[in-house]
Amino acid sequence: MWYVYILRCADGTLYTGSATDLQRRLKTHNSGKGAKYTRSRRPVELVYWETAADKSGAFRREAAMKKLTRAEKLRLIREREDINMREMRRKDRQVSMEEAWQIVDSCSYGVLTVTTVDGSPYGVPVNYGRDGDVLYFHSAQEGKKADALRKNGQACLVCVGCSDVVGEKYTTAYASAMIFGTVTEITEKEEKLQALKILCQERAPDHMAMFDGYCTDALLERTAVWKLETECITGKRRTL
Repeated sequence: MWYVYILRCADGTLYTGSATDLQRRLKTHNSGKGAKYTRSRRPVELVYWETAADKSGAFRREAAMKKLTRAEKLRLIREREDINMREMRRKDRQVSMEEAWQIVDSCSYGVLTVTTVDGSPYGVPVNYGRDGDVLYFHSAQEGKKADALRKNGQACLVCVGCSDVVGEKYTTAYASAMIFGTVTEITEKEEKLQALKILCQERAPDHMAMFDGYCTDALLERTAVWKLETECITGKRRTL
């Protein structure tokens, strides 16, 4: 996975670059061994990033972003902050991160929202399995969801747990969680098998004896497997 990123330097200027490992690249910049521009402007802070399908795609996007005005770059940064960092308006309904993960674990499915190749939004229900802050799901090799994820891995997964309409009060009691993160496709056979095993153990634990016979090479070839690496999770609950 390649990333295109923006750093905010100590003097307030913005630097755009690309890398395969954001945290390692950030450390390199702050150690003075990164780009010449950032050496005299440390410390630098990672304020924006997006994914690219490959090296050439990252370089093309980096070149395009470098042509943006400062105002346009700041708009990208604000949009990222609005998604990942904005505080919840109803603090009285906000739950802890641990409880948000409990809500995710209690749901039988979530709705994954992505951006299609033409820039329009697209939401689709998915079953998932969780291992820490990484969620796994699968799809067909071709289709709107797969095409969208290969174009832009930024995604949001919404999970709604208990939901009860209270008609006499014109309201709803509910518990929900939202996960923002980056989705990448798993292509290596053993990792695909492990991801599918995590998914099946969560959704069909009583039938794991058949797993090895079911996950044949032919099935793996026609199945796309994805992992969502969490960057931010929020949850809220309303009880009546």
